[in-house]
Amino acid sequence: GGNWTEKVKVYHTAVLIQHHAATLLFDTGLGRQVDSQFEEMPAWDKPLLQYGAVTPARDQLDRDGIRIDRILLSHVHWDHASGLVDYPEVPVWAPWEDIEFSHISVPPAVLPSQFKHQIDWHPYALEPEPFMGFPDSLDLFGDGSLVLVSLRGHTPGSVGLFLTLDDGRRFFFTGDASWRLEGFTGPHEKFWFSRNMVDNDRDQTKNVLEQVHKLLIAHPEITVVPAHDAAVQDRLGFYPQWIQ
Repeated sequence: GGNWTEKVKVYHTAVLIQHHAATLLFDTGLGRQVDSQFEEMPAWDKPLLQYGAVTPARDQLDRDGIRIDRILLSHVHWDHASGLVDYPEVPVWAPWEDIEFSHISVPPAVLPSQFKHQIDWHPYALEPEPFMGFPDSLDLFGDGSLVLVSLRGHTPGSVGLFLTLDDGRRFFFTGDASWRLEGFTGPHEKFWFSRNMVDNDRDQTKNVLEQVHKLLIAHPEITVVPAHDAAVQDRLGFYPQWIQ
């Protein structure tokens, strides 16, 4: 449903989650070295992928004295994993498929300098345990509070994260399967130019849109949070203390 003239506000987010067993980030957002990383972007893609002022997650968390135990990636694209270099000491969890994708993919999807340092990869595979309509899942702590499901298509190993709070509220962080909630409520694919540039497997991405569309109908109480949808995130509050 997008077009060349419609303008929307987007965010590049890192989600801080404090569980009694670990403190983690879901994605890193844009990191301290994003400007130098972005120099690797082809000149013809730069105007389409420009970003504004950046306050890296590491700076925000260091200011508040918060230490991260692990990083989970929704996928390895540059705007979700730019900040890995700011956390060389922290293990990074990702599916095998996306770790391999990070080694072979090129700009504009992946910027090689994102991975120039030694990364403590913790590869994992989902298990054949259905969850919320998805056939495979991984319950990170065995208590149902953080559950990963496959959203492969945008990248070969894209995942979404279901986060359930102690009070029963449930949020579904969907990475870049769709940039905006309207992609799921439609369902609608990304603008044709955009999807050709960023979606690794169009058919599989469409399947994911249908899956999440059905989830929204069956479970309207779940808050679906696309990674870049500023309208959704603004309704939740810019500094999301509600996930702590």
